[in-house]
Amino acid sequence: MTRISRLKVYASLLAIFISCFLSSPVFADSPSAQENQGAAVVVNGKRLFVFYSSFDGLSPLERAERTSNILRQLSEEPDFDINSIETLETAQGTDIMSGTKRIATVCGEDARIAQSSSSKLSRDFAAKIRYALAQRIEKVNAGSIATAIGLTAICTIILIFIVALVSRLTTSLFIKLKNWRGHYIKAIKIQQAELIGEHALYELVVSLVRFGQIALIIIIIIGYVLQCLSFFPGTRYLTKAIIANAIAPLHAFVDGVIDFIPETLALIGIIVIAYLVNSFAHFIFNALEDSTIRIADFDPDWAEPTYKLVRGLIFVIAIMVALPYLPGWGSPAFNQVGLLLGLLVSLGSTGVVGNVMAGTVLTYTNAFKLGDRVKIGDCTGDVVEKTLFVTRLKTPKNEVVSIPNAQILNTNVMNYSVNARTGTLTVYTSVTIGYESPYGQIQDLLINAALECPGIEKDPKPFVLQTSLDDYYITYEINAFTKLASELPRVYSDLHLKILDKFNEAQVEIMSPQYICLRDGNLTSIPLNYMPKDYKQPPFVVDLTKSNPNS
Repeated sequence: MTRISRLKVYASLLAIFISCFLSSPVFADSPSAQENQGAAVVVNGKRLFVFYSSFDGLSPLERAERTSNILRQLSEEPDFDINSIETLETAQGTDIMSGTKRIATVCGEDARIAQSSSSKLSRDFAAKIRYALAQRIEKVNAGSIATAIGLTAICTIILIFIVALVSRLTTSLFIKLKNWRGHYIKAIKIQQAELIGEHALYELVVSLVRFGQIALIIIIIIGYVLQCLSFFPGTRYLTKAIIANAIAPLHAFVDGVIDFIPETLALIGIIVIAYLVNSFAHFIFNALEDSTIRIADFDPDWAEPTYKLVRGLIFVIAIMVALPYLPGWGSPAFNQVGLLLGLLVSLGSTGVVGNVMAGTVLTYTNAFKLGDRVKIGDCTGDVVEKTLFVTRLKTPKNEVVSIPNAQILNTNVMNYSVNARTGTLTVYTSVTIGYESPYGQIQDLLINAALECPGIEKDPKPFVLQTSLDDYYITYEINAFTKLASELPRVYSDLHLKILDKFNEAQVEIMSPQYICLRDGNLTSIPLNYMPKDYKQPPFVVDLTKSNPNS
C-alpha cells in the first residue's frame, strides 16, 4: 500500500470519528436519548444529568426535552439570577425551582435507579444547572480578568502569611509540650496499673498537633483555591458548584440527624426509664436482703439472685422496646444480622438456659446457702459462690470445684450445715468387738470417747447402736452430735483417736476374733504403754492331758 493510500484510509477513519463525535449529545444543544441509557438534559453542549424513568405522563425523552427548553429560556432572560435556583420537597419527590417556575422534578424512581435520595439527587442536579447556566450567560472582559489576577495575587500573599503564622504557632506549641512533659503530661494510671505511659502520651499529643497543623493548612489551601476560582468569570460558578457538591453530603448528614431527633429522644427516654426502674429494683432487693423490708415467705437470701433475674428482664425489655428506634431498623442488612444472631443464640444457649433454670430452682428451693458444707455427687466442700450458671465448692483440701447447676439438679445433694445450725448434725462410726467383751462396757467406752471430743455436743447425749450380730463379732455404732459441719474431717479424726485411747486404757482389743483363737504365744495388740509393767508374752500352750471321753 502506497503512502497516498494509507493517508486516504487514515483521513476516512478520522472523518468518520469526527462525524460520530460531533453528532453526540455533548455537542448538541438538545436532549439525547438512548433506549438503554435514558434521556440526557443538555445545556450549552454539555450533558448535565439523565432521566431514566417516566413521570407525570412524560417519557424520559420528553422530560429531558422539557427541562432543556426551560433552561434555554432561563439563560436568555437578561435579569436571570443563578441563585434563584432552589429545591423544594413535594409529595411526589423533589422539585428544582427557579422562583415560582418548576424546572424539573426528581421522583422516587429516579432516586431508586441512582441509588440515592430524591433530595440529594435534586441538589446535585441544581448545582450542575447553576454552573451550566452561569457559563452560558457569563460575560468575560479584560477588566474583569485584570481584577481577578490582582485579587489572586493579594490572596496568595495572605496565604503565605497565614501558612507561615500557623507553622510558627505550631513550633511554639511543640516547645510548650516538651516543657510540659513530666509536669502536665504524665502517665495515665488506674490505681497502680499504668494505662498509657508518659512517653506514649507525649507522642500521642504531638502527633495530634501535627495532624491538626496539616489538616488546617490543607483547609486553608482549599479555601484559597476556591476563592481564586471565584474571581474569574469563567470559573466563578464552578466554585459554587464545588461547594454545593461538597456541602451536599454534610447537608444530608445534618438532615439525617434532624430526622433522627425524635428517635434519639425516644431512646434517651427508654434508657432513663430502664435506669430508674433498675435503681428502684436494686433499692427494694437491698432492703429485702437487709431485712429492712419483709415479705412473707420471702427468704432474704433470695434477694440477690432475684435482683439479677429482674435486672436481666429489665435489660431485655429495654432492648426490645429500643430496637425499632435504632438507625437502619427494618433494613435487609439489619434483619439478616438479627437473624444470624438469633440463630447463634438459639443454637448455643441450650446448655446456658438449662443451667440458668437449674440455678433458679436451686435458689428458691433453699437446697444450700453460701458457707454450707455440702456433698454433691462425689465432691464434698463448702459453698463459696452461687451464680445462675455454676456453683463453686471449696474442698477440705482447699480445692475450688465448679459444678454446673444443671448437673447439681440431676444428682443428690447432702447438706451437712442445715442440722449443724441447731447442733443436731450426726457423726457416726463403727467398731467390731468379739462376743467375749461385755456389751455394756463397750457402750460406755464409746460414749465416753465421744463426750471427750472437743467438737461433740454434750446435749443431746451420744448413743450406741448394735447394728449387726455377725459370725465372729458384734458391730457397735457410736452416734454423736456436732455443730461443726465445716470441720467434719477433724471431728471424725478426734473421735477415732479418743475411741482408741479409751479401748486401750480398758485393755479391750479392737481386732478380729479369729486372731484371738490363736492368742497364746502372741503379744497383745494393745500398745505396751497401756499394759502393766509386769506383762509378759504368754507362751503357746498345747494341753494333751485331757483324753477323749469317747476313746
